[in-house]
Amino acid sequence: MRTHITIAIFLLALIAGAQQNFSLSIEDETLTSVIKSLAKTYDLKFSYSPRVLSKHRITKDIRARSQDELISKVFENQPFELKLTDGIYLVIPIKEEPKEKPIIGQVYDGESGEPLAFAHVKTEDKGTLSAPSGRFSLPPTPDTVTLTVSYIGYEDMELKVAPNQGNITLRLNQNPQELQEVVLTAETDNFNPDPSFFSLNPQQFSSLPMLGETDVFKTLQLLPGVRATDETSSGLILRGSVPSQNLVLMDGFTLYNLDHFFGIFSTLNPNAINNVSIYKGGFGPQYGGRVSSVIDVTGKNGGTDGFNGYAGLNMLSFNTTLNFPLGSKTSALFAFRQSFTDIVNSDLYQDFLTSSRQNFLESISPELNAISLSPSLQFNDINAKVQHRFSQRSALDVNFYASEDFYEANYIDGDEFAEYEVLDESNWANAGISLNLKSQLSPTWYNNTTLSASEYREDESVSITQTFLQDLSFGEDSIAANTSFVYFNHSIGSSVGDVTIKSENEIDLDDQNSISGGIELNTISTNYETSQSFLVDLTSTVGYTDTLNIEAGIFSLYGNYQFKKDDITTNIGLRTSFYDQTDKWYLEPRFDMGIRLNDRFSIKGAASYHHQFITQTSLSILQNTDQFYWVLADDKIIPVQRSTHFIFGGNYSFNKWSIDAEYYNKRTEGIVENQFLVLPPEVIALLLQEELNLSGQNFSEGLDLFIKYRNKTFTSWLSYSLGRSENSFWYRNQNNPYPSQQDQRHELNFTNILKLGKWELSSVLLLGTGQRYTPANPEFGIDNDSESIYDLSTINSEKLPAYKRFDLSAKYNFNLGKLQCETGVTLFNVFNYQNTKSRKLTVRYVFDEQSNANNATDRIDVIPLDTKLLGFTPNFFFNIRF
Repeated sequence: MRTHITIAIFLLALIAGAQQNFSLSIEDETLTSVIKSLAKTYDLKFSYSPRVLSKHRITKDIRARSQDELISKVFENQPFELKLTDGIYLVIPIKEEPKEKPIIGQVYDGESGEPLAFAHVKTEDKGTLSAPSGRFSLPPTPDTVTLTVSYIGYEDMELKVAPNQGNITLRLNQNPQELQEVVLTAETDNFNPDPSFFSLNPQQFSSLPMLGETDVFKTLQLLPGVRATDETSSGLILRGSVPSQNLVLMDGFTLYNLDHFFGIFSTLNPNAINNVSIYKGGFGPQYGGRVSSVIDVTGKNGGTDGFNGYAGLNMLSFNTTLNFPLGSKTSALFAFRQSFTDIVNSDLYQDFLTSSRQNFLESISPELNAISLSPSLQFNDINAKVQHRFSQRSALDVNFYASEDFYEANYIDGDEFAEYEVLDESNWANAGISLNLKSQLSPTWYNNTTLSASEYREDESVSITQTFLQDLSFGEDSIAANTSFVYFNHSIGSSVGDVTIKSENEIDLDDQNSISGGIELNTISTNYETSQSFLVDLTSTVGYTDTLNIEAGIFSLYGNYQFKKDDITTNIGLRTSFYDQTDKWYLEPRFDMGIRLNDRFSIKGAASYHHQFITQTSLSILQNTDQFYWVLADDKIIPVQRSTHFIFGGNYSFNKWSIDAEYYNKRTEGIVENQFLVLPPEVIALLLQEELNLSGQNFSEGLDLFIKYRNKTFTSWLSYSLGRSENSFWYRNQNNPYPSQQDQRHELNFTNILKLGKWELSSVLLLGTGQRYTPANPEFGIDNDSESIYDLSTINSEKLPAYKRFDLSAKYNFNLGKLQCETGVTLFNVFNYQNTKSRKLTVRYVFDEQSNANNATDRIDVIPLDTKLLGFTPNFFFNIRF
């Protein structure tokens, strides 16, 4: 027994000694030097590449029971395989399995090379929509798959894609016969997680009933949450907010006014537009400066493959668009619209003019009307774009836009002694330019840098001139015949302009995570001047001139993290802005999420915070016009507006139907009533001294419902909006809310588009609650001290009659040789419903002409002035493409 124990102890000692002999400490050495040390210490042989192994450094403290274990631990977790062959250790680099990469690429127009936003891109089991830049990304796949790409108006494309194929460029060929299928991307079969978002291509809606021609903003008014019950305004009232709270971008520059013809249709030429994206609320941190909504317009590029164009004519204007190459990598587009109403006064023109100006004219004299004024009203606009592609990954766009409206009218009346002339003039114009450099710096890194400038200006005036037709004497004074005096003159001029530099980056970290962010610098200036003069006697006048000029700078930083995996998409963003007028930073967190619960049902929601540093007000004596003036905030008289958005909704799709519903809740602080902006400076100073808050709040909430049916030849949708919008001010009933001017409880739109061979037929039915108005003050009278003819205790408590309208349109497509032609008719307000836009009050003095003055009963009558909207209005059009 003792012999056995002795042998065991001896063996254990040998084992322990062996373990201690095989140890190695390595401190930041290359594998090459480690192998050389092992070969020398233990007389081993290695076969390896010194160049490859010298790139790898290790730090380890190794204890091993054998040489083989020691060498194995040296190469543990290293990208090498170790083999022992004929007494030689072979060090073989391991070929790494390629990491699965997402399927990424861009979708372009095959002719013009412009990106196609919101194209459908899908494999057998996954789908997505391309971004405004044309980019798309799908999850990686271990096998070769078939990629299908479709876009309305283009031929479908199928492409075999291998795993890790890399960036894919897809060019789709146009197919005009497919334009009749209307798609609003918020309602597509592909999962779109963005709340309150819609996108459209204007050409898809060319067959809808429109005044004049296809109108981008009139088409947007057919969506839920966008008021459509006023055809004389292109400004969008979205979810109970005023149009000035919307950010409107055209290729990167800001548009401050959208009206042609006093709002009959918008200033944007539909033939120069590639895509329009609208965010009705809850928008991401890449957008700032407004508290309600965003409308982002992307213009068309010209073509590099050859010359083509478009020409159109209707009862108000003509339109032409030209696309042409400037070399193999450069393209150009030029679009021009011009009214001819100064030459041909069509019945349609007369209807527009009466609707636009009659209220103002009646406020001067009940005998005046728009036609008797011998008016002249015309407009024009220009779009131009040049794009140069340095490569498939880099392009530079130069964009230019300008529009202008002119209105002039005069009225002459009088008697044998004198005559007077009323001259009414108005002129407003937009201009914008931008340089946009788009670059793909790597397969996963994109940059978009924009330098832009824009301006809006407006001038309007009213003057009354009296001319004496005979020699007159007043005591020692006398007036010679044909002498004229301007005894009243009022003019207003205003402008707003900005310069913006913005650089944005987007990086795809992997197939599920991406980050984006950017920097933006804005300089904004607003200018306002008004003057008024009165003739006191025959030799002198009195009057005043007021000016207000403000400049401000805004510096913004923003970032966003996106997580996107299969059926879940989440965005977490933050925007922060420094406003130099208040010397403060403003934080704006943004969040949205979309979840697809199954193949048919998805839910989505958003919560966000926004600021606005510029506001719009009406300071015009032209009481019924939609002309407004921009003023920068100082957070004293003009506050910085703040708004909080909460949105929740869902989408259910089955067969060819889709149903989308969203609840929204929006609270905006810092709104100001217009009349306070025209108070005398000493009154405003007194109010500020008393630290009285002149600003108020708006609260809007509602439900948007969108039901759509679509097949190859027929598209139908129903939009319903249920909402309320209320204002509250401390001086209005102790902050008790009252309906805002934008309050509308119900609105329903029913739209249908049908293609029958070469014919395209469409109809639109609109029903809506009437406009709000304030009733007359029952105590106002000639013997009463009341200063207002309005009952300010019941602001906007009354409603005008409900709005009703039914429109029809028919379009016929045909070819004349190589020319593609279309002609048709639009019947606007087929049943001639007499809708009212607004109601204002004016005063008529009635004098009792009894011979006995003591018995005379003079009085004041308060007369409502209703601005009527258009009745039955036909329009014919003819367009050609070449």
